[in-house]
Amino acid sequence: MSEWFKADKKAKARFAGPAEAGLPIPTRIMSNGEYSPLPQTESQRRVEGALWEIADQLAPRFGLSRRAFLRSSMGMAAAFAALNSVFGPAYAMAQDELSDGDAGADWAQRHADQFIFDGHLHFVHDEYQWPGILGFRNAARMMQADGIPQRAPDFEDVKFLNFVKEVYFDSDTTVGIVSTATSDDPGRRFLTNEQIARDVARLNSAAGSRRLMGHAAFHPGIDGWRDALDEAIEVHRPISWKGYTVGDPLSPQSVAPWRLDDEELVYPAYERMVEAGITNVCIHKGLMPADYATRMPDLWPYATVDDVGQAAQDWPQLNFIIYHAALRPVVMFDPGFVQSFEETGRMEWASELAEIPARYGVSNVYADVGTSFGQGAITQPRLAAALMSILARGLGADRVLWGSDAVWWGSPQWQIEAFRRIEVDEDLQNRFGLPPLGTSDGELKTRILGLNSAEIYGFSAEERTVAHYRDDRLSQHKSAYLDSEGEPSNAYHGFIEDAD
Repeated sequence: MSEWFKADKKAKARFAGPAEAGLPIPTRIMSNGEYSPLPQTESQRRVEGALWEIADQLAPRFGLSRRAFLRSSMGMAAAFAALNSVFGPAYAMAQDELSDGDAGADWAQRHADQFIFDGHLHFVHDEYQWPGILGFRNAARMMQADGIPQRAPDFEDVKFLNFVKEVYFDSDTTVGIVSTATSDDPGRRFLTNEQIARDVARLNSAAGSRRLMGHAAFHPGIDGWRDALDEAIEVHRPISWKGYTVGDPLSPQSVAPWRLDDEELVYPAYERMVEAGITNVCIHKGLMPADYATRMPDLWPYATVDDVGQAAQDWPQLNFIIYHAALRPVVMFDPGFVQSFEETGRMEWASELAEIPARYGVSNVYADVGTSFGQGAITQPRLAAALMSILARGLGADRVLWGSDAVWWGSPQWQIEAFRRIEVDEDLQNRFGLPPLGTSDGELKTRILGLNSAEIYGFSAEERTVAHYRDDRLSQHKSAYLDSEGEPSNAYHGFIEDAD
């Protein structure tokens, strides 16, 4: 298990398994081990119940099982109907989407040319052996779902082949970046820099085009880190860098936390990055255990953004891409957090991130919304929409980047659909001056979903179009998969809170 879970005596976590599969959206918070997952809320239970009820009512009309209905476009629409029934009309949807497969096809066709660049993807390497990433999954038994036996989950769920299915076959994602995490224990790293480079080449060779790119992790302060940086530059040629200022995100006792504005330790590495022409630096911020202040009093300040502005000011040649939008730990349904936002229009740490350009006079700070948008979309849609608006207003509409943190959350399609459909409530627009997000295929959402990342990663005008990839081998395989009635798993691959 994650060191976070071992340190948290109250944590009862297990990996999501067949019992949680079936719904087109998760109704529980997923964790990859970087924080303890929180219990299912009453609102989430109501959404889950409403969704099964809709399936019970409509599936028989089409001669489908509940789970088959929920794998269809009507099932995805039902998910947003269920969310709206609990949280109010947060998501745009037409009533006929629930009962007319053609309406779903029309919706899909409307977005067929929308370029999706997911800058925040994960899987583990083929030889991965740390059982913590699976939690109790290896103890799972065969379970029944609508009378169909399901295999016990195992490492294959979070490895390369299932990643390809979940991301490229079962979602609208066009291109993406696979990431990893640093760790004090090499055996816990999801992927090494060498493995990332290998699997990027593996997928792109099979696809016949550039569909996947890779980070190289850097961990200032540990033995050999500068040599590893040089090796990445000279051998692996990543498209960008990935760092965790908390050091080891899977442990509250990391031995090597660091700051972005450390002139002695880190600035020489920035110089090397600039010389190499690899100038996008992705940094994990926020997204920590809810009781971070008491459990890690010396470590948690490294997860805040108070080191971002100075580093960005000192290094205008670099782009600092802050993962999870620096949102304070899993808080979207913390009553205190919600109350504070409703009174002030601010979200702790994320608002501070959004204010950096104005405070420091910089234009090289970006927000990646992996997990932060997704967790909000299923717990507090009102706040999830507001988060995106706060970031766009402060950082600029061209500096908010799409990320899903798949495969921990399963296929990213539900997150793509949630963002396409969500809007900022009018009262928040009026009270706090939050800009609207606009239509599903409007300029702002299209920029965030793909064009912003394409810009900073140097994609040509042609590469920023779905048409560029339409005839590659990956698209051909996807078409064959769909023609053979391939369907999404509706499974999720992160830790959930275990109430038993």
